[in-house]
Amino acid sequence: MPHNTPPNTNFPPNLDPTAFSFTAILIGAALTGDLNVNEQNAIGNWFMLVGQYMVTCAGQQQLIESRIEKNNININSKKSKQGFGPFTTASNKSNQTHRDEIDFILQEIQKMENELKNLKKNSNS
Repeated sequence: MPHNTPPNTNFPPNLDPTAFSFTAILIGAALTGDLNVNEQNAIGNWFMLVGQYMVTCAGQQQLIESRIEKNNININSKKSKQGFGPFTTASNKSNQTHRDEIDFILQEIQKMENELKNLKKNSNS
């Protein structure tokens, strides 16, 4: 199976998660029909194996992609426990050293909030 084919974005459909899950109940109930217990068990186990296969393949693909993108972080590793984790830099300084950038962002958010208040105030006048 080629891995470089573009994904089919039409399936599964963009259904509400509850409705999507409910379709499984309907399909399961419809398939049960005239099947005896042994047949239901065999077919049910087959569907579970299909799901497990898909989840296993997706998990391995996700692992490979995260390693390629270098965002696969193990917070229990020796390296992380020595201070080199997702919240520190190579020099073991906390990300709190970026306080200037954070303050700038907070100021800009405050400006946007003030502008929105002014627009709302002017639209009500």
